[in-house]
Amino acid sequence: MKFTLITGASSGIGLELSRECARLGRNVLMVSLPGEDLCEKADVIAEDSGVITDAIEIDLTDHKAPEQIHSWVVKNNYQVDFLINNAGFGGAGVFAEHSANYVKSMIDLNVRATTLMQQQFIPDLIRNKPSFLMNTASIMAGVSAPYKAMYSATKTYVKNLTIALSYELETEGVSVSVLLPGATPTNPVVTDQIKKGNFAARVSVMSPSEVARIGIAKALIGKRVITTGFKNSLVLGLINIIPRAIVAQIAVNQYHKTNK
Repeated sequence: MKFTLITGASSGIGLELSRECARLGRNVLMVSLPGEDLCEKADVIAEDSGVITDAIEIDLTDHKAPEQIHSWVVKNNYQVDFLINNAGFGGAGVFAEHSANYVKSMIDLNVRATTLMQQQFIPDLIRNKPSFLMNTASIMAGVSAPYKAMYSATKTYVKNLTIALSYELETEGVSVSVLLPGATPTNPVVTDQIKKGNFAARVSVMSPSEVARIGIAKALIGKRVITTGFKNSLVLGLINIIPRAIVAQIAVNQYHKTNK
């Protein structure tokens, strides 16, 4: 039986991706940290949609986690034909003031886990073709963003890796997409930052459910780079044509505005 596997599925965009896949009749495997009521949320989705769901609570910053997730899938005879690497986190601050644990955790989750999940599951996706792979990056991927240096750098890695893999796998029956959401109010802290942010941040805001709906729809028709709506496409276009120094200064100004 075919399943969509989604990481970071307990809240925000990840939970909405799970709901959207279920709404479309896709069975869903949900992955997230322990202690986030993931199994209960999976049960609710199953009851509401009539699809089959299952969940595994695991910390993806553990280097063994991707292999353990794959072993769980194999043990239960789940056939994954859509992998969505959505787990990740961001934050703002002075790079030199970040703790070593903060830096390590962001690399482990945003980069290492995303990479190793693909390394584990791409052979399955090829076997279960036609299949799909979508990685969540950010509209900031490719931007040199002061005070969000770690986040923008890790999401640039995700975007570049995804696009490269899309060409490697296009003859293997695997459609690969990168999702570039803009400002998305996934928790009270992010919502407050958006309200205090610059015009680009406010104009590009979109709910997690809208991001999920657009992301899944475009991934399933083979869109390689997915922007979420006209406003985000416009912001991304401006980012690509405005000189890098000006974009960096905008990021500096926004940081100081939101941290007065």
